[in-house]
Amino acid sequence: MLRKNIRIDQKSMELISLFNNISGAIIKDCLIFRSPEINSEVVIFLVKKEDVGKAIGKAGEHVKDLKARLQKNIDVIEFSEDLNQFIQNILNTTKNAIKIQNIEIKESKNLKKTIIISVRPQDRGKAIGKEGSMIRKIKELVLRYFEVDNVIINTKNNF
Repeated sequence: MLRKNIRIDQKSMELISLFNNISGAIIKDCLIFRSPEINSEVVIFLVKKEDVGKAIGKAGEHVKDLKARLQKNIDVIEFSEDLNQFIQNILNTTKNAIKIQNIEIKESKNLKKTIIISVRPQDRGKAIGKEGSMIRKIKELVLRYFEVDNVIINTKNNF
């Protein structure tokens, strides 16, 4: 279910190299995401589990340094080959971590796979984000790494 052959563009390679030089962490990937919430770009770094602390640095010093250099917000997300864990890792990068109640994969008759993420009612707004920014971020990251076609947040109160 994990995608092979992820393409990393030149700009992302340069950002990975810069962050690696600052932190010493092994960076798996870098994406630039436009966030309407802060009306700017967020640079998202995917890092191996064992390198997350190294990437962030003591008291966030590496992230603060890179943020000052780039004048952009920085997200460091722990990469996981496990889809459920990866989604949880993405949602844990928000100021107030979002608790996932359930993740299910539905396959349609035409073999399209949709990931349905159910969250607590009080977390729905955060899970969707301003102008849908969080769900777009989740979707972009999940579709990049997993062989699925769509990601949605369950906004019905089934729990």
